[in-house]
Amino acid sequence: MGKGIEQFGEVLKTDVLIVGGGLAGNNAAIAACEVGAKVLIADKSSIERCGAIAGGVDHFMAYLNTDTWDTREAYLEWAGRIARGAVNLKIQNAVFCRELEAAIERMDRIGCSLRQPSGEFYRTTSFGLPGPYMINFNGKNLKPLLAKEARRLGAMTLEKCSITNLLTNGNGKVIGAVGFNIRKGNFYIILAKTTILATGNTNRIFQNPTGLPFNTWQCPANTGAAQTMAFEVGAHLANMEIVRITVVPRGFSAAGLNALTGMGGKIVNAKGEEFMFKYHPMGNKAPRYKLVEGVMREIEEGRGPVYIDCRHLSEGDMKHLKTTLGYDKDTLPDFIEQKGIDLRKDLLEIMASEGMQAGPSEICSSGIMIDEETKSTVEGLFGAGDCTDQMRCSHVCTTGGYLAGKMAAKYALTFTQEEPSVNQVKELKRKVYAPMRASGKVSQKSFEDTMRRMLWVYAGASRNEYSLNTALEKLDGLEKYFNEIKAGNYHELMRTHETRQILSVAKMMCHASLARKETRFGVFHRRTDYPETNPEFDGQIVVVNTDQGIKTFFNKLDYSTIPEP
Repeated sequence: MGKGIEQFGEVLKTDVLIVGGGLAGNNAAIAACEVGAKVLIADKSSIERCGAIAGGVDHFMAYLNTDTWDTREAYLEWAGRIARGAVNLKIQNAVFCRELEAAIERMDRIGCSLRQPSGEFYRTTSFGLPGPYMINFNGKNLKPLLAKEARRLGAMTLEKCSITNLLTNGNGKVIGAVGFNIRKGNFYIILAKTTILATGNTNRIFQNPTGLPFNTWQCPANTGAAQTMAFEVGAHLANMEIVRITVVPRGFSAAGLNALTGMGGKIVNAKGEEFMFKYHPMGNKAPRYKLVEGVMREIEEGRGPVYIDCRHLSEGDMKHLKTTLGYDKDTLPDFIEQKGIDLRKDLLEIMASEGMQAGPSEICSSGIMIDEETKSTVEGLFGAGDCTDQMRCSHVCTTGGYLAGKMAAKYALTFTQEEPSVNQVKELKRKVYAPMRASGKVSQKSFEDTMRRMLWVYAGASRNEYSLNTALEKLDGLEKYFNEIKAGNYHELMRTHETRQILSVAKMMCHASLARKETRFGVFHRRTDYPETNPEFDGQIVVVNTDQGIKTFFNKLDYSTIPEP
């Protein structure tokens, strides 16, 4: 290595670096390997069981061309209504519609079919869908099966590795990344022709109603790494203002709402009233944000507790429900069993979950702004999964992740390998390990806890110009203490970098929310000083890092026509 970067750590070379081995990352690896690229996946955990569906998944959204509501055009028309102002239909067409048929076939091929043993699809309606788009399936071992296929095709892995920063050349092109082993502390310098960021959404950002910050609906290890790294190298980010909340059992954040409402579970208040039709014409099958609003309103106005009632379901439907609840992780059925609840006879008390920073719907998220080839606005950098502005949930992370791997590999094979400067690597290594030399006057836990409590009060489910500016002032004040956080070991070093990422995302979120002077997606972006939805904001708030700090601009989106196939 002529420039001497090997003196700072272990140097690895690959065509495509994938940061994050979750659902999108594994699909990206499979695609990139199939193109013929050399692939390396880096993850803080194991690619067999990491990310938001580490414990499984029970649903996959798809249109199957069986009826007028079940077509590409109908899906995109619905997407433009349900996520108007956040979803880009041209990109949704590219990352989902064009890849859907192949994705269903790929699921069959790896041994995780979306079909029932009879060969049929079991479909349900939930979350504002115009028809039963949700396919219930046994995705308990989807992650291990994807990982097996990625490894079979030749993907290499760097596990127990926290990627902290991107490497760039003199023109700002991304040429790899650096990170460290969270057990042994080894420093890695990864040179890549193209890099895909696929680290999920941002959790642990708001105060958890249970008081347990790691008791999150989504993976608590997903803390905005991709968003932060992309922002630092100048990539544009979009939809960062959105607060995502769901409905969970009281006192415990567990996935399963789609299964409960999709099978016909009713949400009722303390009087036994099925109240959701007051808030949305689709009642219990309303969009997620409307379900959250309804539950919160009933409790706030004294009609709680609120419950899910499944006692009316047939024996066959109840059997299917109990089976699929276990597919989407064991946490909810374990909770129900340990609480001594029998859904045939008992009500399940529910509440609004902790907030997280993510997208407004089941189809698009928030984060790296991607184009129809999943490229970011920075050369050499691609995005996949929930850390991007146009992918969310199992169906789009599967299709869009695969597209990202395919496109990144094709571009990689046209690039030559580049090396960063010695000074860049030296400085990044200093920053990575700086917390191990800190004073320790502030603990990582107390810093995060303080930040979470403050953000929920000033930038949570209800916001206004004054509260958001207050949040930014308090974040600036809190940041002054960040360098006092001491990491006593490499696990604590990982946690400290996660805290830095959450802090970075929180600032972007507040700036973006200030720019969106309206309420949109209900409780997911509620401005009390602008309580109505304004059609002038039918587009995205875009966040960018500049020499003058965080800046925002508006990206108008076209919903007048459906994109061509």
